[in-house]
Amino acid sequence: MKYNFVQHILLSIFDDKKYDSKAFYINKRYYTYRDLASLTSQIIPIVNKLDTDLICLYATDDIRTYASILAVWACGKAYVPLNPQQPVERHREVVRSVSSGYILSSASGYDIGLEGTCVLDISGIKIIEDFLPIEIINVEEDSLAYIIFTSGSTGNPKGVPISRYNLVAFVDSMDCIGLEISSADKCLQPFDLTFDFSVSSYLIPLVKGACVYTIPAKSIKFLYIAKLIEDHRLSVLQMVPSMMRNLLPYITELDLSSVKYNIFCGESLSLSAIEKWHEANPDMVTYNMYGPTEDTVFCSYYVVNKENVNKIDASNDIVSIGIPFKNSNILIVDDSGNIVTDYFKEGELCISGKQLTSGYWKNEAENNSRFFMIADTRYYRTGDICFWGNDSNLMFVGRKDFQVKINGYRVELGEIEKAFSDASNGRFCVAVPFVNIQGNTEVALVIEGTEYEYSKEKQVMISRLPKYEIPSLWRFIKSIPLNQNGKVDRNALKAML
Repeated sequence: MKYNFVQHILLSIFDDKKYDSKAFYINKRYYTYRDLASLTSQIIPIVNKLDTDLICLYATDDIRTYASILAVWACGKAYVPLNPQQPVERHREVVRSVSSGYILSSASGYDIGLEGTCVLDISGIKIIEDFLPIEIINVEEDSLAYIIFTSGSTGNPKGVPISRYNLVAFVDSMDCIGLEISSADKCLQPFDLTFDFSVSSYLIPLVKGACVYTIPAKSIKFLYIAKLIEDHRLSVLQMVPSMMRNLLPYITELDLSSVKYNIFCGESLSLSAIEKWHEANPDMVTYNMYGPTEDTVFCSYYVVNKENVNKIDASNDIVSIGIPFKNSNILIVDDSGNIVTDYFKEGELCISGKQLTSGYWKNEAENNSRFFMIADTRYYRTGDICFWGNDSNLMFVGRKDFQVKINGYRVELGEIEKAFSDASNGRFCVAVPFVNIQGNTEVALVIEGTEYEYSKEKQVMISRLPKYEIPSLWRFIKSIPLNQNGKVDRNALKAML
């Protein structure tokens, strides 16, 4: 099969037969596919004039932001999202990294304060009835579709470039797992656009002609989600498990009868939690997805339905991550690099296939560390420890390194530690993940030395790091404990919290 980005994605979205159907529900307003096409057609000439293939995008929850993504793709270019909730210095780091001189913004007044960078304000573009047909430039399959920057242990974010070939392979894989989404469906999109899960939650519904329901940035997410489910009878929920866990205390009051599919990813899925969730609607089908940003959103899946919800073998209370996608290949390797085929033997999960990124953006050291060859096939080391169950499904154990997921976002604990060290003139600290009473992951910062007033350091960290990386617990200890190998004993620190 020859993958064609234009044919499989853009043309399916801009099919004039569905122009009168609802495409988005944003901030209590509906927008049709005609509205989306109208805005996209007006942004295309703006993008076409720019002398770069990488366009940064101030990614607000706005219909013009989504139209900008489609316009960038129609022009044969790629978008690089900037999270409005993150510090402006993080924006500058990303813009410098991709050497893009242009940012599209639907928020009037946004200013990055970076010399040589032009912010193009598209907030004034109106929906019009008579708009020019959308012209789509056909470019090479290996041309980029987007670059998403993830947390980096050095303090600098890592760019993950995803090509058009990767993206269409992902859409093709999603078509082969049994999801039956149509124009009648109402689909949740609760993520900001710097989280790659968002690509699935807006793109898959648009390709199918469904309506996408988004979450305002300043809302309390789980409460807003509950209201959307009940008021609009949502049928497809794409969430990180922590969102579901926040809703569980209200499960007896929440009407989930309209829900056909749950799609979970971003964190391990608790078996006990999903059992309680399915009690509210036994006919729901849950897809437990697994996938790093580097392999284009998801690369494996496990299906939970009323036949097997109480029969899953999960000794660590983690639901299986299932079997590989059509366009992904998975291996488990031991510490010596040998391929593991025995059931229940743990090793590191490694991925190859059509969805795999070409490598980190301008980061040779990480590429040499995380990618390797077996015969003629290139694999990516995920850092996740897994094993094959005796039913040939993958079972997730945990992280090989100290990377954690917070609200679905991938966070390097080293980045938090470096930010505090820089702000405190080199004080030694250790960032430790812990699970709160709701069952969600947060971060504690354990600082070596005598307790003191740390508000100045905390403010510096707030100015540098995303909100979800700011520690919620701060503890002081006379001496950080070490294990018998002379390394920080993180288990001992966890026990102290």
